[in-house]
Amino acid sequence: MDEAIEAKARALGLISDSDAGDDSRDTDAARQARAKRYRILAESDTDFLWVMDMQFNVSYVTASAWRFLGYSGESPDPDWWTGRTLTRRSLSLCQDVFPEILEYAKRHPRESSRSWTLEMEFTRRDGTMVPVETTVSLMYGQDGNPCGMVCVARDRTQPKREQELFRTLADNSPIGVYILQNGRFRFVNHQLQEYMKYSQAELIGAEAMRFVIPEDRDSVRQRARAMLKGEHFEPYEFRFSCKDGEIRWVMELVSSVQHNNGRATLGTFMDITERKRSEEELRRSESQLRLLTQRMLEIQETERGRFARDLHDQLGQDLVFLKMQAESLAKSLVDAPRLQEKAVEIAGLADRLKTTSSRIAASIGPGILDGLGLVRAVEWCAEDFERRTGISCPVDTPIADINVGQPTATAAYRILQEALTNVWRHAGASQVEVKLEKEGDWVTLTVADNGVGISAGLLSRKSTLGFLGMYERARLAGGSLTVNSASGKGTRIMVRLPLGDVEPKRDTRGSIEGL
Repeated sequence: MDEAIEAKARALGLISDSDAGDDSRDTDAARQARAKRYRILAESDTDFLWVMDMQFNVSYVTASAWRFLGYSGESPDPDWWTGRTLTRRSLSLCQDVFPEILEYAKRHPRESSRSWTLEMEFTRRDGTMVPVETTVSLMYGQDGNPCGMVCVARDRTQPKREQELFRTLADNSPIGVYILQNGRFRFVNHQLQEYMKYSQAELIGAEAMRFVIPEDRDSVRQRARAMLKGEHFEPYEFRFSCKDGEIRWVMELVSSVQHNNGRATLGTFMDITERKRSEEELRRSESQLRLLTQRMLEIQETERGRFARDLHDQLGQDLVFLKMQAESLAKSLVDAPRLQEKAVEIAGLADRLKTTSSRIAASIGPGILDGLGLVRAVEWCAEDFERRTGISCPVDTPIADINVGQPTATAAYRILQEALTNVWRHAGASQVEVKLEKEGDWVTLTVADNGVGISAGLLSRKSTLGFLGMYERARLAGGSLTVNSASGKGTRIMVRLPLGDVEPKRDTRGSIEGL
């Protein structure tokens, strides 16, 4: 018995070979003292232990084992581990594993570093069943051959209860929950099975990555590793394939946990397929709306051009004819001074109307851009604004002209018109400065006034102030528009547009913000 205890203690690492001392000095008294010390260590161990020979006969059991099993020092069945104490499932497990241990012992003399861990169940005297984790280690005699086995059992009741609590919480969770070890599913909750349309039996042990569609696998690996290392904290999205072949979107979070005596990955994910579909539908609607807006602007430009031509060609000619007739009438009314005066007034009015119609035609029609170019058109627009409103409007154009595509020229000119209209209606400004310049492959138009500015509340309602139309024109031309303003500090509008009209480089990050 003492030799078994000593061998058991040595196998567990409680003592070393140096503790045994030299054989010549190994007296009976020394051996008895050591045996007593080892027995105290074994009996006070929080785990319970037993020792078996190579024929699996139990040669020693700690008192803590009997207490754990509810015998309180009474003599239990000598065949306790093959009798009613060891459950049938655990006995079958031992019968499968012990031959493997014997075979290993034959091939590895003096190799005590190997151990086997078994998930077993014991039945207590009162009939309750308790789960234990049992570690089996070989003992070797002085001849170097295995002479027995030490079994250390640890109560797993609390961990089992925690596992059951986890399973209960996970199975009642509205999101998918799983545990992976070595890349394979070890636990899946009901919601995950519902998402993936696979049964628990089909998922447990399966490689998790094979359910992710091939295009997303590298991204999932990278983001999961970053999250497990604490380098990334935001959930990531990917697509997976269900059992019926349907592709669905999921948003996932992962963390590292301890599971079955090893590191594992705890994953939680939520099916966001419907949200993705809604987003896609929204993007499709926005795209259709933008196409509609673009088409409306094109129609608007076409109608403006037609109206400008009508003003210039038809109304203008009629007014010229009216002026000529009035002047002719005035000449024939030499004998009627009062009528002659009225005829002269009519001729003057016709001339003024002709000038006004030409100005309106020039401002609403695209012909001014074709005839003058963008730089001169901007200067003409500013001069016309200053003449009509009395608000000073200097123009800074450091270049003679800019060769730009038609979409850019039209967008810049219309945005300038809208910006100047906003200044006249809302700014209360005494001056507005206009600057047109070239920056690489972009042309920049800036309109800045010294007016009352726009409060944050009104600025957020940009659609009512005409900003939405300006922004859409800039975006459709491949550019961006930025508005900076604050109450009492004036307003500054800057639009950047590409020079060319052949697939321009998109810079659509427009913004509206306070100074």
